[in-house]
Amino acid sequence: MKNIQSQKNRAPFKYETIVLFAFLIFFTAPMWALPLKNNNPTTDLPTDQQVQNSSKDSVYSFVDKMPEYPGGEKEVVKFLSQTMRYPEEALKNGHFGKVVVRFVISKTGKVENATVVRSVSPELDAEALRVIGLLPDWTPGEQNGEKVAVYRIIPILFQKISPEDAWQVNEKTVVVIDNVKMPAPFNSNVLNLNQFSTVKVLKPFPEKEKSRIMSKYGKTAENGVILLTTNKNNIQYSFPDSTFTTLKNEYPACNEEATLPTFPGGETSMLKYIADSIQYPFVAKRLKTQGKVMVRFTVDTNGKVANIVPIRNGDYFLSKEAVRVISTMPDWIPGGQCGKILNFVVTVPVNFKLDLPVQEKKEWEKNDKTIVLLDGVRLPASFQLGWLRYENLTSYKVLPPTTKEEIKKLKSQYGRDAEYGVIVITSKK
Repeated sequence: MKNIQSQKNRAPFKYETIVLFAFLIFFTAPMWALPLKNNNPTTDLPTDQQVQNSSKDSVYSFVDKMPEYPGGEKEVVKFLSQTMRYPEEALKNGHFGKVVVRFVISKTGKVENATVVRSVSPELDAEALRVIGLLPDWTPGEQNGEKVAVYRIIPILFQKISPEDAWQVNEKTVVVIDNVKMPAPFNSNVLNLNQFSTVKVLKPFPEKEKSRIMSKYGKTAENGVILLTTNKNNIQYSFPDSTFTTLKNEYPACNEEATLPTFPGGETSMLKYIADSIQYPFVAKRLKTQGKVMVRFTVDTNGKVANIVPIRNGDYFLSKEAVRVISTMPDWIPGGQCGKILNFVVTVPVNFKLDLPVQEKKEWEKNDKTIVLLDGVRLPASFQLGWLRYENLTSYKVLPPTTKEEIKKLKSQYGRDAEYGVIVITSKK
């Protein structure tokens, strides 16, 4: 059964170490500013003389306008949670607790002079300082209309966690796509999850489960397994936001897998129905316009199709015809979860293709025999470049076999079958 997840509710593929922290920062704008001397903060109110003697190079604890992180405090929390890693040594030694870090937001918004004012252990202290040092620039604080340096304090709580909680997907984790095992090492961050209908992570815990997955996927499965299946028909199912709210409020303990709505005869029959129902628009046909229109609609609790909208299209006439075709669909068998019939959102492709004369290809194109290397490791022929998440790549180089000289060079460097071309990809680590 396919996972039922809307795009915005899809779980992140990269499983972060569980590191909990508190974010303590003062947002009020007091009427006075206190310069701190020799890094010794005080809570005593300053005298008029102290304020008059404060220099422009002083570091303040409070100012008229406090420094602001881009996006606010929630973004600070998000940045730290995505950046922090529980040190293995600290985890091994059972170290946990709160590390309090003080740092300066300079007059230019830079994070400077981070120091630990409450220590837990060398490993946790170092990790806290590392992530604070990676914070991007802030909007600097202001006092009397001038930009000034201001102290900030962030207590970071490292919570005691189990090895299972600390486990995360890494390059040694086995990745299986449509029952094909990817070669190791494989950086799973290069994958675009939108291209997959299901994503299942098998953690190597407890020991019995670890033994089971190792017996099925080999010794390397001791680092866990990620099972992915592609959405071959490009058909997506999800719940409307209102349905998520209903399930959360009325069935908080429900763990059942959803039953999808079904077109009479199944997905294959649906795609055939769509293809047979298309009346190619006259203008699009004259202009030789082709392509795919993605259409989203609701299958309600009675199986009726409603709320039909094209969500990805390039031609007005093709989009209009796609909506018409979907509107003629017969009633579906409605879906549900936890014994309750529910509304579903369905997205399907409507393909428009004309019988045009085949034109001679002028440019080389990748084929099933083209060698694809990811971080120096050859990928199986079944790997599709459309699965890649290109923003997580550092380089993407196409080496086409366009001349005899180039083919000879490719074969000498990559092997005899390099005559079909080579694509060299490097991922971000």
